[in-house]
Amino acid sequence: MPCPARRQERGGGVRTLRDREELCTVLGVPFSDEQLDAITAPLEPAVIIAGAGTGKTTVMAARVVWLVGTGQVRPEEVLGLTFTRKAAAELAGRVASALENAGVLTGDDTEGAELILTYDSFAARLVSEFGLRIGLDTDPVMLTGASRYRLAARAVAAAPGPFQSISRLGHASIPERVLELDAQMQSHLVEPGDVVAFTRRAAASFDAAPLWRGKHTAAVSASLAALDERLELLTLVSDYQELKRGLGLVEYADQLRRAVQLARTAPAVGAAMRSRFKVVLLDEYQDTSAAQAILLRTLFSGDDPATGRGFPVMAVGDPHQAIYGWRGAAANNILDFPQLFPRTDGSPAPRLTLRTNRRSGQRILDVGNTVASSLDGGDGVKLVAPPSTPAGTVEAMRFGTQDEELDWLAGEVIQRRSEGTPWPDIAVLVRRNSTLADVFEAFRDRDIPTEIVGLGGLLHLPEVAPIVATLRILDDVAANPDVAAVLSGPRWRLGLADLEALGRRARDLVGDHRIAEAHGVLTDELAQVMTEADPAEVASLLDAVNNPGEATLSPSGRSRVTEFGRELAELRRHAHEPVVDLVRRIVSRLGLEVELLARDGGDTSQLARFITAISDYVDVDGDGSLSGLLAWLEAEDDHGVGLEQAVPSDEDSVKLLTIHRAKGLEWNTVFLPALGDGYFPAGDRGGIWPTRAASLPSPLRGDAQGIPQLEEYSKKGIDGFKADSKADHRASEDRLAYVALTRAKQVLVASMHAWPPGLKNQRKPSAYFTIIEQARTRAQVAQAQVPDTNPVPTTEISAHWPLQLDPSRVAERRVAADLVAEAGRLLDDGSTTEAHDEWVWQSGTAGPADAALLRGWDEDANLLIEQQSRRRARRVALPEGLSATALMAMHRDPSAFAQQLLRRMPRRPSAAATLGTRFHDWVQRRFDSTASFEELEPHRGAEPPGLTRLIQAFERGQFGQRSPRGVEVPFLLRWEDQVLRGRIDAVYDWDAQEFDHLVVDWKTSNQPADPLQLAVYRQAWAQAMGIDVARVGAGFYHVLADRLSLVEAPTSLIREALAVAEED
Repeated sequence: MPCPARRQERGGGVRTLRDREELCTVLGVPFSDEQLDAITAPLEPAVIIAGAGTGKTTVMAARVVWLVGTGQVRPEEVLGLTFTRKAAAELAGRVASALENAGVLTGDDTEGAELILTYDSFAARLVSEFGLRIGLDTDPVMLTGASRYRLAARAVAAAPGPFQSISRLGHASIPERVLELDAQMQSHLVEPGDVVAFTRRAAASFDAAPLWRGKHTAAVSASLAALDERLELLTLVSDYQELKRGLGLVEYADQLRRAVQLARTAPAVGAAMRSRFKVVLLDEYQDTSAAQAILLRTLFSGDDPATGRGFPVMAVGDPHQAIYGWRGAAANNILDFPQLFPRTDGSPAPRLTLRTNRRSGQRILDVGNTVASSLDGGDGVKLVAPPSTPAGTVEAMRFGTQDEELDWLAGEVIQRRSEGTPWPDIAVLVRRNSTLADVFEAFRDRDIPTEIVGLGGLLHLPEVAPIVATLRILDDVAANPDVAAVLSGPRWRLGLADLEALGRRARDLVGDHRIAEAHGVLTDELAQVMTEADPAEVASLLDAVNNPGEATLSPSGRSRVTEFGRELAELRRHAHEPVVDLVRRIVSRLGLEVELLARDGGDTSQLARFITAISDYVDVDGDGSLSGLLAWLEAEDDHGVGLEQAVPSDEDSVKLLTIHRAKGLEWNTVFLPALGDGYFPAGDRGGIWPTRAASLPSPLRGDAQGIPQLEEYSKKGIDGFKADSKADHRASEDRLAYVALTRAKQVLVASMHAWPPGLKNQRKPSAYFTIIEQARTRAQVAQAQVPDTNPVPTTEISAHWPLQLDPSRVAERRVAADLVAEAGRLLDDGSTTEAHDEWVWQSGTAGPADAALLRGWDEDANLLIEQQSRRRARRVALPEGLSATALMAMHRDPSAFAQQLLRRMPRRPSAAATLGTRFHDWVQRRFDSTASFEELEPHRGAEPPGLTRLIQAFERGQFGQRSPRGVEVPFLLRWEDQVLRGRIDAVYDWDAQEFDHLVVDWKTSNQPADPLQLAVYRQAWAQAMGIDVARVGAGFYHVLADRLSLVEAPTSLIREALAVAEED
């Protein structure tokens, strides 16, 4: 029941809170005692351990109300930090709403507002406001998302080398490793030189390890090789960092590092923050990195009260939900908070707990508590549900094969929907992105509306996987697994014997003539070709495709391999096109859209989503690389690495996503499939730092005290370190399982299958499945029969070859082919349309009984076309960067622009566009002081007609002898959340009453002049120069007419143009 209210009002009807009961009343929330303890805690440091679903956001909002309502702080003296923009907006909204509903604001209070930011935004603001104190750039351009991978790929491509150790790695994997190592160094405030020095010392220690039979052990040799790789990666990391500095670009991690440097070297910054804010709330503190913790401690907790000790910082989080260690989070931060943020007297800050989960039933919470008990020895927070909450349902099912499990899962989802659960209240959570495609296909076959949340899951869909595989093949001649996957796929359907022959030919081409004796399974040659890693030594299947020689290929196999080689050669000629154009070309060449229209009733939505995601791959310098794109896709597949979590849409569909993406979300019904041992909990694919080059050595990490350490540089030391790291990884998997289990409100269903393809022994249920099975609601549930032997073929590659097609579809295609062939014969014979019609009806292909049916098909087709034309337009996400030209195109025709994003194809340049481009080039050379006289002369044999006339007109005109401030000036303009890029044709110093800078756009044709373009130029130049935009004029210069047309070009045009994108 709500608490009784006792309140006292002050002048103007503004309420002053006096006690906890009144707080409950004014907010209308029956807070528990533990919540009230946190809300009304004294103004001193404190940490709240808030279990899943315990209402931490509500508690933080109520604490602000309490502090403001009791007169301890004003709203603008509250600083709140969280991780994502979505979470920041939600917390800000909750706080503002709670303050308004409580009626505790004075008139003056309404003029200020509490500041709720992301941790990254806070660091950036510090640098922007105070960075000049130590000479930092206070207004850099942010580098985020896919742009990081593009720039890293550029740094790798430009590196002089030679690189002996990392040359064995795939092209696409190197940029990702560079970014991974760089991110870890930034997160733990480590310089490249420190890592180089440590790595060399470690190599010397390993080199001195005890020998076995006169040689290093395999473990020590692997460590020495990895250390050599790390040294080469560090060279690339330094190149990447230098490239960022040269381009004036920073990542959020760079800004964080600079903020720490600022806070450490300028104590006045911390004093200013403590003066400006009276209380700090830190949300999701378990996910902070070592660098973030150091920044916050430097600003808000000093060595004595004068430097911040005892400042009221309240951290809120749950160590059981610390699942972002791979992103730099230090899981021990929240546990160490009481010691690192002590009270004024130096004693540890108090620890408060929130145990009452207001989301899930108790049966579901009991399962989560059991998993969490392994993390804290059973002494941690145990979640409890309010007595009034239904206990919930917990179920577990075992199956023999994956097909059986997926078929049951689809049927169960349909059953839940028929019982009244809306599609969006159902979620399927998986450990790996690769599982999403299997579930999605099973649901699509049963017409279940399904949304894959995030890009990673799309990569394994049958319409997307061939595109990614083809991109890898074009990028890396050693992409043997992708070559084998494409050749054995449904398009080429190459048989096992032919794949074996290619494998033998590949090894023959590199001089290895070993012949396998085994046959009937994947042979040694093919298996080795598929797994070799060093491009200098690898036997490339592509080499065998291009030069099959006398390989014992079947006639049909040889024909298919030859055609496959031709197709790749054609695509390779376009490999340096913009990546979106290349992807569209691959889609067209593979016939994927046509196949989807035939197979899935025209559902190309997932393919469109993938292409839209790729269209966001817009380079900051206009030079996106294929290797960078593949590195980004690989990282998305591994984790979904975007700083912002993908958010499920409001579509009426079941949500399908990885557990990492599900954090912070909830559904009435949650399914957890594939809970077999080895799948979840998963093994540690990351490895340990002595044998993994991209890992930062643990002694250098900021959280070194809370993670395993290598005790001895020897095989014994490595074995012990592996065991400790394995246990540490298992703890991270337990935390991930806890997150998954606590997403369900009322129904939690787990399932697993015992026989994945290729296993000789049954896969055991995972520890998590066993816990759920023991807690299931119904003790007796009919389980599927699990056979004693694997009913799935030993390997996928030894299944029926060629792949079996749908017999009815084959028959339909043969009939269609016969019709086309006969129609072509009639047309070749000069037959008239009437003769063709007579053939259709009289040849027996369609008798009189079919005439009505055929006419009905015509009518249906026309109706479908009409419906398609009226179909509501799909919303298309804008790329993260837009050129000024693209902005104008979007403003003119948003629908056409969106379609172009989805179907980007190269456009043939017009004569006018070519002429304009050549003129711009000439003007740039004209005012380049290093250009020779020969360079200024047009090359008449190669230049378009009219260029000489334009040049002569320009030389005679008013700008011919006037020196510009700049020509073809590149810019990156940040406008709210959008980045606009382009080049300003020219900028002049201008002596006018209204302005003293003039941006000019050359007009070489009669095409319409859009002031939006000049609005972008004005704002970009003003931002670059740090001046008021009112001081920048704009005009179009019509070259042939020698006419300068000044226009207003207000910046409101930019806002309006981007608003059109939001509306459409």
